[in-house]
Amino acid sequence: MTATRPVIGFYSEFDDPIIWRARLEDELPDFTFEILRSDDAKEVRYALVWNPPHGLLSKLKGLEAIFVLGAGVDALLTDPSLPNVPIIRLQDAGMGIQMAHYVAYGVLRFQREFAVYERQQASRDWNPLLNIEPIESFGVGVLGLGAIGSRVVETMGHLGFPARGWSASGRSARPIETLSGDSGLKTLLTCSRVLVNLLPLTPNTERFYDKNFFDQIKPGTFFINLGRGNHVVEDDLIQALDANVLSGALLDVFNQEPLQSTSALWHHPKVLITPHVSGLTNATMAMDQIISNLKLIEAGSNPTGLVNRQQGY
Repeated sequence: MTATRPVIGFYSEFDDPIIWRARLEDELPDFTFEILRSDDAKEVRYALVWNPPHGLLSKLKGLEAIFVLGAGVDALLTDPSLPNVPIIRLQDAGMGIQMAHYVAYGVLRFQREFAVYERQQASRDWNPLLNIEPIESFGVGVLGLGAIGSRVVETMGHLGFPARGWSASGRSARPIETLSGDSGLKTLLTCSRVLVNLLPLTPNTERFYDKNFFDQIKPGTFFINLGRGNHVVEDDLIQALDANVLSGALLDVFNQEPLQSTSALWHHPKVLITPHVSGLTNATMAMDQIISNLKLIEAGSNPTGLVNRQQGY
């Protein structure tokens, strides 16, 4: 009798399972690929998931590891029944360069005051702005120095902006100028015209950007959020915008997604909104990482991108 092949289970409401099935069955012929349903209870060795419903993974018998189809694991870690098995996240998968370009757009739009030209165009007003702040004094501060945050700092530095990173854990990311701790954060806030959020979402960073935070920044700072919506107290953000503490914000993530139609952010004149698209996972690169890690685990080696549950990333 032929032995049953082990199963790789797949759950995502956003990713196309067809391309994953073809690639996985081609490179891992000893496995069977199965799409998981919200009420499934079956034998699965490895689960490839994005935002699975709470309780789904606890029903999978024989589960040895969970692969997350993204860089963030905060939603997964809120599942109280999450099995005690290794969790492996994507470390970049094409998101880093996209998010660096997104930040570059936001910073350049702000520094060159393109929003002013957009308003002038609407009123047919020809009025060149001659006192543009030079990039040499236009500091960019990135909070969060994982693979993506480091890529953003490097990109902004290559464009000529004084770019620095801050890490809550004290992580150093050479050759990037890295700050940490309370004193490092104060330094970052005093020398940055643009602040970019790329922190992981943990109990320590939830609601990190609140009134107390905005009270410490330089008046006229621009804010870009690419991390998670729950990093920000949105009412405090709006108050900072209204008080001219913040001169503008480029927001890709929100407390509730899709952003509620009643949110004041939609119509705020200083806010530019995108629907969580700053870094879209490249399926080919994601599959490269996951297949490589599956082979490492099967060979008895340690995978890359292993999540520390206590740290939350």
